[in-house]
Amino acid sequence: MQDSSKTELRARLLAARAARSPEQIAAARSAVRKQVLARFGGCRRVAAYRPLRTEPGSVELLDELVQGGATVLIPVLLADRDLDWAVWPSGPSSGVDAIGGVEVALVPALAVSRRGMRLGRGGGSYDRALARVPADVPVVALLYDDEILPDLPADEWDRPVRAAITPSGWHSFE
Repeated sequence: MQDSSKTELRARLLAARAARSPEQIAAARSAVRKQVLARFGGCRRVAAYRPLRTEPGSVELLDELVQGGATVLIPVLLADRDLDWAVWPSGPSSGVDAIGGVEVALVPALAVSRRGMRLGRGGGSYDRALARVPADVPVVALLYDDEILPDLPADEWDRPVRAAITPSGWHSFE
């Protein structure tokens, strides 16, 4: 059963994203891409995701990571809502445990609290996958600047992130 406060918050955050102009989204994507590449451009194995239309991540980021020599793994939703991982852009499946071998995990989020609690879309897929990431690997949410909030509702299964990258820069939660 979904927590109604999370459901209402998700709806508000999704509406705010939908209200962003294409120019605002493009500017945010460019700034986030530059921030990620400056910090993680030398990584050889990266978990990331193919962004939805209003998300601040970008396909260009994925392509530039690959051009820089990284193997980029993107999630593939399984029937049980767990995540398999495939090599970007059209590589083979690597299995659910592949995320355990990355140097950084770039994850989607609708918001993150100042304590690092991540609010996703509610399926629990990333919480399961992030349980396989070693503790020393940075898990980083890609967000808009106004999506870092003072606090968020959290459940015992929710997995925190260590940092966020927004258009304005790096935000550590450690």
